Amino acid sequence: MKKRFGGQSRHHSINLPPDLDAPGQAGLRLQHHWRGYDSQEIIFGVEPVLEIIAAAPARILTLYLKLGAEARFEPQIRAIKANGGEVVTASNHDLTRITGRGARHQGIVATVREYTYQSFEQVLLSKPNPLLLLDGITDPRNLGAIMRSSECAGIRAIVLAKDRTVGLTPAAIKSSAGAWAHLAVARCGNVAHALEQLKGEGYWVAAMDPEGETSLYDLDVTRRLTLVLGSEGHGIRDIVRKTADFIVRIPVYGRISSLNVSVAAAIALFEIVRRRADRPSNGDV
Repeated sequence: MKKRFGGQSRHHSINLPPDLDAPGQAGLRLQHHWRGYDSQEIIFGVEPVLEIIAAAPARILTLYLKLGAEARFEPQIRAIKANGGEVVTASNHDLTRITGRGARHQGIVATVREYTYQSFEQVLLSKPNPLLLLDGITDPRNLGAIMRSSECAGIRAIVLAKDRTVGLTPAAIKSSAGAWAHLAVARCGNVAHALEQLKGEGYWVAAMDPEGETSLYDLDVTRRLTLVLGSEGHGIRDIVRKTADFIVRIPVYGRISSLNVSVAAAIALFEIVRRRADRPSNGDV
């Protein structure tokens, strides 16, 4: 069962002795802290951990540092403690026990609180154009790559379906290379209903599919657009296909008929941005 964090106090630091590699009470004390955490709750590595501390220090429950690294990360330690988090020093051996063998933790590991999403209505109020809606993306690395491409393309908001779609997990955050902190991310329950709401707000729905009737290069990008991407294996669902105004394909010229979903998202978004730069949209960019 996944460990719950809500009632735990995180307002102090615990400094464990240098002989933590040896079995005994010190090792048991650290084990008490991390027992029950899984790969969906931890971030490790210098860059990913520093990015999340810089963007949202209150999301850190516990920062685990290799013994002797405290001076290097003093600003981060202060930020975490100021936001109610905890700092624990540990041996390299025990950091590896937390992350798993083969993981390059670089002497820094963090456990994080669940991400707080914006409401779908909040996203609609900001009228992002284009808006990206993901329905069925299950690989957090794909979600992270999509967020990274989206932010680089100037996208302001992403909507994730609640069902059959991965959320903003630590793995997705790590893969996003910091892009998650610059995006409004919301979740929606009924995708078909959400698409109808978007149409009521003046959006045209363009769903990406390898067999689509409309080439990406013929898509009218002057409209206010919602771009929908489906699952890695099955693409868009029938309900999305029926609701969409355009089923859009990216022309391919090799022997493989389809692209990875994160690659398809990047190509589509940058094509829209490129063409809008030459011909400004009638919507709110």
